[in-house]
Amino acid sequence: MSNPDFEVQDEGSICLLRPLTDAAKTWVGEHIPDDAQWFGNAVAVEHRFIEPIVVGIVADGLEVE
Repeated sequence: MSNPDFEVQDEGSICLLRPLTDAAKTWVGEHIPDDAQWFGNAVAVEHRFIEPIVVGIVADGLEVE
């Protein structure tokens, strides 16, 4: 069983992108705008944007659950 770097949680009107590792937190710092909306320890992302974000995460060698 692998340890994913990110968890994506579908909450209906938004998705929550939760960084789980230090590498994921670094990725968020480098790729997610500073004014992004956080909900607890996760970035709130509109559904239309989550797929390209996940594609970018995977392309950079990180794992998404």
